[in-house]
Amino acid sequence: MKRRRLIAAVVLVGVLALLYALRAHLLPLAAYWLDVGEKPRQADYVLVLGGDGNARPFAAAAFLKAGLARQALVCCPAPSADVEDGILPPDGELAVEVLSSRGIAPENIVRLGKEVGSTHDEARALASFLVWHPGARVLVPTSDFHTRRARWVFRRILGRQADHVTFVSLPSDGFRMETWWRTDQGFSAIVSENLKFAFYLVRYGRLPYALAAAGIAWVIFAHYRRRSCGGASSESGSVSGSGSGN
Repeated sequence: MKRRRLIAAVVLVGVLALLYALRAHLLPLAAYWLDVGEKPRQADYVLVLGGDGNARPFAAAAFLKAGLARQALVCCPAPSADVEDGILPPDGELAVEVLSSRGIAPENIVRLGKEVGSTHDEARALASFLVWHPGARVLVPTSDFHTRRARWVFRRILGRQADHVTFVSLPSDGFRMETWWRTDQGFSAIVSENLKFAFYLVRYGRLPYALAAAGIAWVIFAHYRRRSCGGASSESGSVSGSGSGN
């Protein structure tokens, strides 16, 4: 038993060392593998996830205007500290305002009443809605690097109904996927998303894959943590929020 553990430890160290040696080639892949989005297709509803108010509700409105969906489903995120202090409006209200400003009629905006605090909660909210709308097709526009985790957890919650859900990638705002490590925002988004996915895999039952995702994120972080001391080079252009939501 001890010998097997020693061999396993040596293999793990060897894998991590190999990942570090190949970091220049793996860094773009650390972002690309997160993007599993598909092209939008005809659906009944478009689901507006919480967060990224500069992209998700606008994409939902565009799909509705193009006739790709009939109604928007708006998640209602639990209020953050800024919302409770009155600094920012609730994400759900902001999404409704965006949809309304883009010409979407009130009767075509459906609020999912249950407060949500994570992508997992949003999947459960949609599952509750689909109990009364079996077979409905749903579009889910979200940040490109958020699509893998979102698809994984939605499939876990929805089961066969997940076959009717299409995740559409929205371009990252403020950094490019192929050079994400060159900006603070891209670095934070990609590393944190890999860690979030690892956490989901641990929390909801896929430990081996979680260790792999966490190992990749750790190698990236260990190599680039010096950026906080020496300063990070930035790509030109404005940088605005593009968080994955939850």
